[in-house]
Amino acid sequence: MELDNLENWRKSHYANEITPKSDGKKVVLMGWMREIRLHGKLAFIVLADRSGDCQITIKEEENSKFFEKIRSLNREDVIAVKGTVKKTKQTVRGVEVLLSDFKLLNRAQTPLPLDVAEKTPALFDTRLDNRVLDLRKPKVLVIFKIRGEILRAAREYFAKNNFMEIETPKIIATATEGGAELFPVSYFDKAAFLRQSPQLYKELMTACFEKVFEIGPIFRAEPSETTRHIAEVTQMDIEIGFATEEDTWEVFDDLIPYIYSSVKKNCADELKILSADLKVPKAPFKRVSYTEVLEALSKKGLKLKWGEDTPPHGEKLITEIYKGPVIVYGYPSELKPFYIAIHEKDSKISHGFDLIMEGLEIASGGRRIHDPKIYESRLKAKGLNPDNFKEITKFYHLGMPPHSGWAIGVDRLVQVICGLQNVREAVLFPRDVKRLTP
Repeated sequence: MELDNLENWRKSHYANEITPKSDGKKVVLMGWMREIRLHGKLAFIVLADRSGDCQITIKEEENSKFFEKIRSLNREDVIAVKGTVKKTKQTVRGVEVLLSDFKLLNRAQTPLPLDVAEKTPALFDTRLDNRVLDLRKPKVLVIFKIRGEILRAAREYFAKNNFMEIETPKIIATATEGGAELFPVSYFDKAAFLRQSPQLYKELMTACFEKVFEIGPIFRAEPSETTRHIAEVTQMDIEIGFATEEDTWEVFDDLIPYIYSSVKKNCADELKILSADLKVPKAPFKRVSYTEVLEALSKKGLKLKWGEDTPPHGEKLITEIYKGPVIVYGYPSELKPFYIAIHEKDSKISHGFDLIMEGLEIASGGRRIHDPKIYESRLKAKGLNPDNFKEITKFYHLGMPPHSGWAIGVDRLVQVICGLQNVREAVLFPRDVKRLTP
């Protein structure tokens, strides 16, 4: 079937803007043919776009020149319509558009690899293999509207609170946190890696900008196949000069409720589609030491030795025990990276912390080392060569202030707010140990 050119047609409204108040208005809508019902000389199309859908009513006697083309439409064909809005009691939204002109802009294959109308569920791998089609589904599309609001609200909060936004390198010369969980890249004639974190660079920024944030990708070569791990992660980082970890906890207390309140206010319709009953967390969040957490978990039957990391089911127990977000501090120094400061009175304890919400570790952070001699000794203690970090540590000899910071996993935060079972649902095109396409 011959396709039409867009020519001078331009969308005048999104589908959700067509309301009974628009009665009598001439409009141009563009989107995808989600459903079609044929009744003799009448056809009813459900046109869908990113905002929702709208019924288009076509009368053969008034549209004979393209009525046959309309009758042969496939689901998800790309269409454009001109028409007049009319109030009606025959549709759920109380409105329809009476068609006057029509363009078929592109065809979709048939049968489709998955049902966008969600009447027939698809396997998760099938959804990800056909992600663009999957993203048209209302329950999937709204996840990314909410994700956008989370990022918008976060940037708004940071701007109001005098944080400077930065963008640090994604290609680095050395491991941020040590270990083998790195993706090497070909960088001219040098060895390089995709960053595990903006950590080393955002710390340096406290020596010039004092109070910074960054939202961007990090890369973890972990061969994990869980519902909470992916290889390419979006991270929300802050770093504050002339501060300790307690100062950054106060940012949690302010920022998280701010984001939740913004989502609840500005994404009420999207939350309803997800059946998500979003409750704004109450601040200040509980502060509990690692040792106290072990004792509490032991009483619930999960016995961990001091020095062990908390397993996933332990994080779920922590949420049940403390009934809300929990900042767990005072982790063993062996569990934390080299740049986390060690407690002055007990070298076995660090100034590192995690934020646990809804059974997930959402954020991790700590007070940093700002003394270059201690920094270099910690590198050695972790089995790292200080010479590999000299392009970073040289700045610690030029006036590095005491500083502290944290990083929130944006994908996990979206997962928690939207009530998702798998972090991959919160990412447009997730990357993991098995998936590099599409």
